[in-house]
Amino acid sequence: MEDASAPRDYVAIARAYAKKALDKKHRKRFGIWIRLAAERFLKDLERAEEKGAPFYFDEWHANDVCDFGEKLPHVEGRWETPTIVLHESHIFFLVQLFGFRNTDGTRRFTTALFAIARKNAKSTLAAVISLYCQVCEDEEGPQIITAATTYKQAAIVLNVARRMVEKTPDLREAFSMEVFAKAIASYGNGGTYQALHAKAKSQDGLNPSCTVLDELHAHPNHDLLNVLKSAAGARSNPLFLYLTTEGYDTPGPWSEEREFAKKVLRGIVEADHYLAIYYAVDEKDDDLGTEADEDFDEEAWHKANPLMEANPLLLKEIRKAAVEAREKPGTYAEFKIKRLNRPSSVAGGWVNLTKWRECRAAVDLEALRGVPCWGGLDLSSTNDLTSFRLVWRLDGWLYTYGWRWVPPAATRRRVARGLVPYQAWIEAGHLIESGSEVIDYAPIEAKVLEVRDTFNLVTVAYDNWNAVQTVQRLKEAGVPMELFRQGPQSYHPAMQDLELHYMAGKLAHGNDPVLNWNASNLVAREDANLNKAPDKKRSTEKIDDMAALLMATGASLTHAVQGGLDGFLRSGIKAGAK
Repeated sequence: MEDASAPRDYVAIARAYAKKALDKKHRKRFGIWIRLAAERFLKDLERAEEKGAPFYFDEWHANDVCDFGEKLPHVEGRWETPTIVLHESHIFFLVQLFGFRNTDGTRRFTTALFAIARKNAKSTLAAVISLYCQVCEDEEGPQIITAATTYKQAAIVLNVARRMVEKTPDLREAFSMEVFAKAIASYGNGGTYQALHAKAKSQDGLNPSCTVLDELHAHPNHDLLNVLKSAAGARSNPLFLYLTTEGYDTPGPWSEEREFAKKVLRGIVEADHYLAIYYAVDEKDDDLGTEADEDFDEEAWHKANPLMEANPLLLKEIRKAAVEAREKPGTYAEFKIKRLNRPSSVAGGWVNLTKWRECRAAVDLEALRGVPCWGGLDLSSTNDLTSFRLVWRLDGWLYTYGWRWVPPAATRRRVARGLVPYQAWIEAGHLIESGSEVIDYAPIEAKVLEVRDTFNLVTVAYDNWNAVQTVQRLKEAGVPMELFRQGPQSYHPAMQDLELHYMAGKLAHGNDPVLNWNASNLVAREDANLNKAPDKKRSTEKIDDMAALLMATGASLTHAVQGGLDGFLRSGIKAGAK
């Protein structure tokens, strides 16, 4: 007979949950982002076993945090048990967050997002994590911060944690803890736990080891997040925990964080430090192969509300909200956002990323040395990404290769924000640092001249913005330069041609991670005649490398139309040769 008092095998529960999410029989209960998270978890368990892996999986740590959580009491509502019984969705999150370890024993994940519909115990989960970080991670002088736009919001998680400590004498005794009106102290390790809001008079002296940013969607800007990120620089094992339900669009960090999390889950961006768990009903996405869930389909509600099956009161609440949403137009948007965790607006990307990722064939520069090629030069950004990219046409295929430059200041900003891995790309040779606060264009000019002398360069298409002096110097050096006008009439043929090639699997981009990231960011705009162009204002992040690719593609099309591409390729003319 099984011993009812024995601790549960939480790792086994997490594995089973992941496998259930991937089982087609349960497709109606698990949205695409949880299925991708489950796939990532199971693959990461395999990666952790490989020789030379950057991290390993420790079952003791994974089980310990869950066991700690289930020793804490309920502090709100009426429950059958005096202490928490973690739902498998919470176990799935905790096992990953604390089980994966770097080779030095610290947590692999230093940033974690848990996005879910309201009333799914986000605050309870955050209180478990923050208390565990305060007393169980061997951190000297841990500083736990819960932060939000207002003190009232910031204090929600703190107050849940306070009540847990107040109701658990053994916890207070074991770790010399004391509860105050607005803080929790742990004297054994010199730890503190307090709430902070964006308008606090002083944010000096902060050195957070664990930061809980509550309702990230409500933050109107990056200011508080930036302050806390910079303050945590001295910690070797920091944790930034982002909790949120969807909200209305703001210029704050949430839309950026959401899109980044989705790219991590899709494998577009590799970020071993970042854990993303995103519960939401599905949207229509041809790329992902998903259809939009119907707002009033009760079975689909599970995708955003995993606790619905364990908490009958939650189901009743959602049903009541649905009745009002049907009859009161003013409550409909709130129902979709807060109960289904649906974004208030969804900007569709132009690139089908599934098809794009299939075009990862390597690009052999030596074999292409004598083949005519066309360049695209995008110098539009002086304080971030600048791109120079080549395109070859050969036997019905498009081949592309490029170079990107960033100033060191941009790398520092990206590292501080912990999203796009500029530093890793620099170390891998995918990005080149140039200048200091802004880009120094001299190395870029040198690369264009090198390409002119090394490859069969026909012309370089360029965006005139911020490029006048550079272009003039290149022209004087004998580089064939060609203005590419920025608008739908110029871009549309290039976008059509690129789309035809990559959708047919006739593009080779070498699985370039910077280009993949730019492709995932690109949103298109249309003119009155339905001609398309990249929309830099609506695109979620940098698209300069894709702009350079499209300009090079457009230039190659122009020359193909003017001279007949087949004859041009046969002629072997080397434009710009000395």
